[in-house]
Amino acid sequence: MILQVALDVTDIEHAISIAEKVARGGAHWLEVGTPLIKKEGIRAVELMKRRFPDRKIVADLKTMDTGALEVEMAARHGADVVSILGVADDKTIKDAVTVAKKYGIRVMADLIGVKDKVKRAKELENMGVNYILVHTGIDEQAQGRNPLEDLEKVVKAVKIPVAVAGGLNLETIPKVIEAGATIIIVGGAITKAKDPENITRRILDLFWAEYMQTIVKVIQDITDHIKTVATSLKLEQVRGMVDAMIGANKIFIYGAGRSGLVGKAFAMRLMHLDFNVYVVGETITPAFEEGDLLIAISGSGETRTIVDAAEIAKNQGGKVVGITSYKNSTLGKLSDVVVEIPGRTKADIPTDYIARQMLTEYKWMAPMGTLFEDSTMLLLDGVIALLMATFQKSEKDMKRKHATLE
Repeated sequence: MILQVALDVTDIEHAISIAEKVARGGAHWLEVGTPLIKKEGIRAVELMKRRFPDRKIVADLKTMDTGALEVEMAARHGADVVSILGVADDKTIKDAVTVAKKYGIRVMADLIGVKDKVKRAKELENMGVNYILVHTGIDEQAQGRNPLEDLEKVVKAVKIPVAVAGGLNLETIPKVIEAGATIIIVGGAITKAKDPENITRRILDLFWAEYMQTIVKVIQDITDHIKTVATSLKLEQVRGMVDAMIGANKIFIYGAGRSGLVGKAFAMRLMHLDFNVYVVGETITPAFEEGDLLIAISGSGETRTIVDAAEIAKNQGGKVVGITSYKNSTLGKLSDVVVEIPGRTKADIPTDYIARQMLTEYKWMAPMGTLFEDSTMLLLDGVIALLMATFQKSEKDMKRKHATLE
């Protein structure tokens, strides 16, 4: 979650004074409020960015017309995020998004004044805005309204991060966090406080109470998955892999991305155990020959470079061990031995990505191939333990092979 402090004051020196306090307190984003921009002009954005280059600066322009012009103006003066009104004409919004992409900044669409917020939020998302803001204005607050009435509906309707603003304070912030807001915008509760730095810290403490729940939950979910993998391993598959390794002249290991990093970690331990091992792609890797073994790691089993390497290995008269989640994949069919590691891989397409509501749904907290990669890492560490026992190698023996030039 992100804490954005709305500096809705009319004097730039006053705004910078408050910003210094909230920055010390840990605020992530600083908003140059609409009243401040109207009073001081766009230079207020530039002055704020110069003073706080390590913070995201939000220019709350509430653009209603000439989207391209106003976004470009804000971008040239240092804004990282620009607000545009959701009730603006579609062309205004599309032009704003186009220019924002050109300058590498973001657009936040403010739903204040929008009647059907869910419908418009979906339209705005399709037009390419980066954030949706559920905003209950001061006049609406005076009538007893609050952003909670619309927030949860909007969060469920879109896949992009949702911001929330409107009279938020220490009592109401936990509720909007629970509803799934990603960006919490606080104004008066901080800027009018006697000690803005302290209030900022207290709000961030609320965030961290939720952060820790998320981290612990993810660790538990990954651990539970790995336990499932451990109990589902097939003896004949692991045995086939180990037998192929023991009988190989040279062992080549290949994986792409994070799977490649897992493979490199495995190769390092095999080197410590005196195996003749190489990582595909390194400059000192020799030719693959008959009698050699390729250990190919791909969750989907369809990674083109990995499949190509497996085909070459087979053509050269070598063997292939495929570590994958899909036995019937192209890699699986090419392999002499397949070790199946269940896990959500990049081949899976989630229907509900939770980055926008991290505290209410955990199904996809381990993104892309994380579960496969983590499980594979532990499997291969288990194989190392087995090989240590098989060849009577101690940790002391392995340390003799540990790198000394590092």
